[in-house]
Order: sequence, then structure tokens, then C-alpha cells
Amino acid sequence: MKVVKVTPRGYCLGVVKSIKWAKEAAVKYAGREIYMLGYLVHNRHIIEEIVNLGVIPVNDFKLNRLELIKTLPDNAVVILSAHGSDDRIKDIAAVKNITLVDTECEWVTVTKDLIKEYLQKDDYQIIFIGKHFHPETNAMLAISPTIKLVTTEEEVDAILLDLDPNKKILITNQTTLSKIDIEAIVEKIKRLVPNEITFKNDLCNATLERQNAVLSLDPTNIDLLLVVGDERSSNTLKLVEMGEQIGIKSYRINDKNDINRDWLTNKSAVAVTAGASTPSIIQLEVIRFLENI
Repeated sequence: MKVVKVTPRGYCLGVVKSIKWAKEAAVKYAGREIYMLGYLVHNRHIIEEIVNLGVIPVNDFKLNRLELIKTLPDNAVVILSAHGSDDRIKDIAAVKNITLVDTECEWVTVTKDLIKEYLQKDDYQIIFIGKHFHPETNAMLAISPTIKLVTTEEEVDAILLDLDPNKKILITNQTTLSKIDIEAIVEKIKRLVPNEITFKNDLCNATLERQNAVLSLDPTNIDLLLVVGDERSSNTLKLVEMGEQIGIKSYRINDKNDINRDWLTNKSAVAVTAGASTPSIIQLEVIRFLENI
């Protein structure tokens, strides 16, 4: 079977940094209680590796990290994920004498700083395009209750009445969404509101490069696309969506064990890519499995 190895794929620099800092913390603070507040990155293989170092995971799915850290013991060590966190966590940590290891991605920090900058402008209101309950979205919304969240084109209609017609609008977005979805939402907002709009697309380079690589695949030469990554990984799920959008049957898999051989029936060329938090060894195992069929 022909295997097309999509490039780039897998780890981005932010994920590399996050894993490195978490592993260093496990060694540096050995002997202390070390917690991981939320999944460090959205990949179960990485999480298992960090947990095996003695780090205690704290699930934050649909939960408030600010409230969760209040339940952790004083004098503990807490690792914050690459996705970003509510800045007020630092205040709670100081009161509880908690040592924070903040692995927030630099791209997320840039978006935070942009939002804070525009919140200081009295003539602006902010729309954030992000996935509901995603930790990065939660971190942005925690900056101010005035930020309006939109996830889909349909949700644009729901915020129209909340917009001040006398204020300009800043639109920015989660770093790991689909560029196609973002563009469609922004265009709809522009069509429906007369306000002056400033749009800053904050998709990170890693997300954009991986999406463009998938969009450049030729559906006449590729029978199937396998995207290796976790079900909670937004950038992974968007790669699957993009494969489907250009006419290639696409599936998300965690690893080679998720490959259904029925998918491969009468298939001669399979493309493989991976989310930005998928380990190279997991990708390689998938590629070798397919090459040996």
C-alpha cells in the first residue's frame, strides 16, 4: 500500500516546550505533591507518560480551573497546560503557597495580550471565535465577562442584539480552529453588522501549516486520510474535517490499534497526518503498519 506522509505533522514547538517543562518539574520537585491541572496537551499517550512520572492529573473538562485549584493542597506544585489558564489562578496559588509551572503556549499568550489591549479601548467590543468549554477559550473568556463567544455561523445571530452599534469590534480566535470555519464566521459578522471591524486571525503557525498541508492533498490520488490524534484535540479534529471537505474519506485514530481494516479495502493510497500533540513514535507505528499491508 502506498503511504503518503503529510508534512508537516505532529508536534509543534509549544507542545515540545510544555512536555519538557512538565518532565523537568517532575524531577525538580520530586518528593512534593505535583498536580497537572487539565490535560497538559490533548493526547492520552503524553498524559500517561507524565502521570507515570508521579504527576497527579486533575480533570478540568467543563470545570472551572479557578475553582479546581482552590481544592488542591497548600504547598503543592501545579502544572498548567499549554492551552492557557485564567490569570487569577496565580493569585490563588500565591495565597496557598502553590508553586506554578505555567506551560502556556506563546501563541495563546499573544491572543491574551491582544484582548487585554483592546479591552482598554472604550470604543471597542470583543468577539472571540472558539470552541465551547475548550481550555483556551475558557482562559480567554476569563479575562472579561464582556467578551462574546461564537463557535459556529449559527451562533452569530444570537449575539447580534448584544452588540453595541456605537462601538467598533475586534474579532480574534482560538489558535487551533479551522481556518475555513473562522473565515466563514467573520464574513457573516461583516455582512450583518455595520460596525467597523478589526479582525486578527490568531491561528498559530503550526495549526495553519498542518491545515494547508491537508488542503493541498489531491483527492484524485488519495483514497483515505488517517489523522493520528486525541479525541479532545481541536487541531486534530479540524484536520479530519478538512480532509472530508476536499473529498477524501478521513478518520481520526489514537494509534495503529484504531485502524479498521475494512477502511483499507480496495484502497491503494493512504495519507497520514497527525495533530500537533501526537508523539512521533505513535505516527511512525501507524505508517509502518500501513506500509506492511
